[in-house]
Amino acid sequence: MLSYFNCTFYQYSELRGLTQQQLADFSGIPLGTLKKYETGNRNPKQEPLQRIADALHISITSFQDIHLETIGEVAPYLFAISKVGKVQFHGNKDADGKFDLNTLTISFDSPVLKHFLKEWADSKVIIDHLRDEAQFSPDETTKAFLLNRADEIEQELELRMVDSQMLIQSAKK
Repeated sequence: MLSYFNCTFYQYSELRGLTQQQLADFSGIPLGTLKKYETGNRNPKQEPLQRIADALHISITSFQDIHLETIGEVAPYLFAISKVGKVQFHGNKDADGKFDLNTLTISFDSPVLKHFLKEWADSKVIIDHLRDEAQFSPDETTKAFLLNRADEIEQELELRMVDSQMLIQSAKK
């Protein structure tokens, strides 16, 4: 978790428009300690990590680097999402009333989750286009620029969407 914490720690501060000193003040953690966390000279324990998350108005889970590779790892998240987003299943059904695997889709009743999915889908179109253009670019400088821009857009989206208050405010617009 620490490596992800180090890279996101100041991205969230920047997103909030906070200086390191302001984050130290809001979290009650000395500036020197925050700097040690940033450099990896010290590992934050649960309690200071929670105080930092609270100061940034984000969930502590935002600092976790999650790698999902199996359905067993994905399923608990889908079940948790369905509780928040009120999942609906759609698709063709066979004579027994069972869904056809090839037409099965899901949607959510939550306006906030729908807003997030829309912004993600719209951004993904741009990201995929940039990555496709990069793949076929003969110029290495252009290729690097396009890939970097795709990564930036993806990271910006992730940072914005992790913040539930911003997400809720955006959904109301």
